[in-house]
Amino acid sequence: MSNSSMAMDADNSITALVVDLADMSCFEATAYDLTEKGCWIASDKIDLLKEEVGLRIAGFDKLIRGTVIAYGDEEAQISFQIKREEPGEKRREIRRPVWITAIVCGQTHPITMKCRIVDASKSGCRLEGDTVDRLPEVIEISIPSLDLPITGTIVWRKNGQAGVQLKWPFEPDPEPKTEQLLKALEEEKKAKAKPKPKKRISAFGS
Repeated sequence: MSNSSMAMDADNSITALVVDLADMSCFEATAYDLTEKGCWIASDKIDLLKEEVGLRIAGFDKLIRGTVIAYGDEEAQISFQIKREEPGEKRREIRRPVWITAIVCGQTHPITMKCRIVDASKSGCRLEGDTVDRLPEVIEISIPSLDLPITGTIVWRKNGQAGVQLKWPFEPDPEPKTEQLLKALEEEKKAKAKPKPKKRISAFGS
């Protein structure tokens, strides 16, 4: 049974977390039409997306880097083929004001604290908190919904704020291999197909 060509095929869709690299916002979406070149994602939050995203697809240990190349009605087409910046080409990044509560800890240090991310761009963010001056230089930032910590290096501190250079946890290959994507789809299908145990209730309530 097939719907319109644009419609999602439920059998070939997979749950994904989408992180907007421009402002560190994170939401759940359905990814479909997966190939090693890209995919489509569907969510009612699509219109909030900027240009570059990280996808956390079930079955993958890290984020897959992608670029939004087309928008539809509550869906977007993502390309995994990333345009590499030429040596010496330095684009000015836009810093966007955000308000995200994050858990920050030292990567090799036992300290853990709650901070606010008050602005963000693709490669950095600014933390605010009463005790940011106690944080070590190399930190890990955990943001709501994303179950992968983001490594960061503190490059400046002043008046309860700290500037952080981010190192996003991307898959090492710029384009995920088709067999990896198919394996992830299979795993998701198996998980969905597991029948839930039914409770039997007798007329006597036992």
